[in-house]
Amino acid sequence: MYFIFANPQKPDTIAVARYLAEWLIGQGERVMLDAWLHKLICLGQSGDLSLLTHDTKAIISLGGDGTLLRALPTAALHQIPVLGVNMGRVGFLLETDRAGLQNALERIQAHDYTLEERMMLRCQVNGGASQLFMNDVVLCRGASPSSIVVDAYANEELVYATHGDGMIVSTATGSTGYCLSAGGPILHPSLHCMVLLPICTHKAQQLPIVLQDDVHIRLKTDAVPGRTYQVVLDGQNTFDIHSAAEVIIEKATERAHFIRFGSQQFFTRLRQKQAEWSVV
Repeated sequence: MYFIFANPQKPDTIAVARYLAEWLIGQGERVMLDAWLHKLICLGQSGDLSLLTHDTKAIISLGGDGTLLRALPTAALHQIPVLGVNMGRVGFLLETDRAGLQNALERIQAHDYTLEERMMLRCQVNGGASQLFMNDVVLCRGASPSSIVVDAYANEELVYATHGDGMIVSTATGSTGYCLSAGGPILHPSLHCMVLLPICTHKAQQLPIVLQDDVHIRLKTDAVPGRTYQVVLDGQNTFDIHSAAEVIIEKATERAHFIRFGSQQFFTRLRQKQAEWSVV
């Protein structure tokens, strides 16, 4: 079975999803689609990511990097490979676009591809359920205009006592996301490490630190009456904290698996993305 996961805000998503479902069904494959998408194109089965199991052949993500990131926790849990199809601007995680989709489908059917592994992280927010993500976790001030104090520990050794907008913990893959915008380093995605980065800290000497991947990181901030903090995972899932906040971050045993048809030209994509960012 294949699962088609899509961003409804991207142009042509519905038409591409219909073509994709028709082609796969024509090849004798079972297809499941997001419920909203199935309702529109009436092909395959209606479902959601929670219904997927290890026998799912692939998740095909139609959209951008954000769409793909939403599918990754389920994909990693069940060791399902993911194919990212670009429906908009340059993406670091995407493998093909609409023009190359036919060729991509034929190569998947012929098993003519490789799988690229990427490191993922897990975190617990105030002792809650463990959350799986790939790019970054952010403990921040949320909607409040006031700065916050965050203590950051690596293996229970205090690294920072910051006073600013919060703290980012990023993987190498996530280094080209919020981490880069906040002044962090660009790391090649093959590296297994984590970046600890204060956001707009009042202390100019608090620079980003790159840590080995087996470090146990803890972020802590005290309760302040009337204050709400936010913990954000991959820019997708947000937790509002109305008390003291403690976020525990560790390397996950799970890995993301991306379908690839050739060598990854990371620096070429980086140049393309930088050019895109430069357009006013």
